Amino acid sequence: MKWKLVVMFLCASSLVSAQRKITMYKTFGGVIYMLADSAEISPKQTASILFTHPQAYPEFKKARRWSTASAVTGFTGAAMVAIPLATLAFGERSDWGYAIGGSALMAVGLVCNYVYKGRALYAIDLYNADLPQKTSRIKPQIQFYGTGAGLVIKF
Repeated sequence: MKWKLVVMFLCASSLVSAQRKITMYKTFGGVIYMLADSAEISPKQTASILFTHPQAYPEFKKARRWSTASAVTGFTGAAMVAIPLATLAFGERSDWGYAIGGSALMAVGLVCNYVYKGRALYAIDLYNADLPQKTSRIKPQIQFYGTGAGLVIKF
């Protein structure tokens, strides 16, 4: 009898967690994932939640690959741009070919980041398609500071 209760509880809790909406908000450099618009979750936690959905999980894995490609090309490009700037700062003659190549790599990183955001949003929309509410992509917040207030809009 105890085992039946435990199994029923686990099944019910997995159904409840599967019914929570995941929302992705785009920021300047990346994205923020929110579970039920209340708790911020990491990309690994998002992947573990999407694991139960047969269409959304492979799409999210592809998006994570694009994110990794974006990070690698962006970092490598920034390092290549830094080489001639550091050489110039130490008074030597710079090879500006590194800066041109690094700028191109950083541009590739920006394109990869754009593809990552699109694929991740598509995977989350696939996951949320079974839920009764629509996915909200804009979240305005009013923040009060010591001497004023500000409006923060996440999209």
